[in-house]
Amino acid sequence: MQSGHIRVNGRWWILKVREWVQKGGVKKRVDSYKKLRQVRHNEGGAVPGDVQALADLELARVNIGQGQGQSADSVKSYLESYLAAGVGSKTRRKLRDVTIESYKRDYNVITDFIPDMQLRQVRTPDINRIFDALIEDDGDTVRAQSAYNNIKNFLSGAFRSAVGSGLIDFNPVTAANSIGGNEADTHAYTLEEVHDLMTAVDNHTAQAAFMVLTFTGIRSEELKGLRWADYDREKGVLNIKRTIVHGKLVEDTKTTSSKAPVPVIGIVKKYLDAHLERNTGTGYIFHAPNGPERPINFGHLVWDVVIPKAKKAGVEWHGLHAFRRGLSTVLHDLEIPELTISHILRHSTKSSKSVAGRHYIKPSLERMRAALEKVETEYKAIEKKARQQA
Repeated sequence: MQSGHIRVNGRWWILKVREWVQKGGVKKRVDSYKKLRQVRHNEGGAVPGDVQALADLELARVNIGQGQGQSADSVKSYLESYLAAGVGSKTRRKLRDVTIESYKRDYNVITDFIPDMQLRQVRTPDINRIFDALIEDDGDTVRAQSAYNNIKNFLSGAFRSAVGSGLIDFNPVTAANSIGGNEADTHAYTLEEVHDLMTAVDNHTAQAAFMVLTFTGIRSEELKGLRWADYDREKGVLNIKRTIVHGKLVEDTKTTSSKAPVPVIGIVKKYLDAHLERNTGTGYIFHAPNGPERPINFGHLVWDVVIPKAKKAGVEWHGLHAFRRGLSTVLHDLEIPELTISHILRHSTKSSKSVAGRHYIKPSLERMRAALEKVETEYKAIEKKARQQA
């Protein structure tokens, strides 16, 4: 895989690479020069960061495209070129950073099991041997089914891209064996279970997070990305603008419809206010101990605080996403209209079953707030009953 050479030529930053071209029916490698951008005042010497980034994109295209004669000789080098390019195998568009990071993790899991062979030689049995070696290496530490599915999907996408580029004639992953893993935890917290968790875990950060998740239905990645500036207490809304995925800030949400205000009802205000009393009121709402500009590592909070206290109280912990599933279940039990539930959970408009739902009936904060307040009434009844029995 070539790295090219960047230099100034007149008014331009230029990238020099070697590419394969057809000349007179013969395939030859020739020097190629690509303009990156114009030189700015006082630039020279060290390559500016944005110029290097532009060069990296060009190199990725070369290494996975015309440079394939060299870079894709082996399966490993091809997969590394595919990751470097960061281009979707179906849309041919640049992938989101979080998707690329996920693919890199999948690649790192199987890198020791990838056969030392040319890309064009790979057949389905070779893919099966990768999976068999992974299963044997995992032993009793079986991964979640979704983790194995992600690895297979990554390989399938990479080989699909190779087919589309003319490197191979078929995708050997398509007919490969599936890998059996542990079933994902799809538990949905009942309101009684939420109350038990709130009672067991007497930590203001955890309690505020539990209440936000229970009564807004936002995703855990969105919870981590919340900043105090996103909370409009006067209007009673949280504006969802970003996510934190694997500890990294993503200035985007899962879908376009996810980037929207969500109602903050009374019980959520109560716990956010209590959390704010021990907080700076700046930066992230749920921030790390070493500063408001660093999002909290919920994994540490869960393992160090939540799970030990929940276990001691005999309460089962099923993860942060179980709050979102729980809210969806309670809303259905209360016979809230399907479209209102979809608006509360900010599902993609593409998932709406009706044309009216997708295009004509817009989300209403008032309608969503009224539905969530019905859930709040149910929860307060559970709190009252618990106090009477205490």
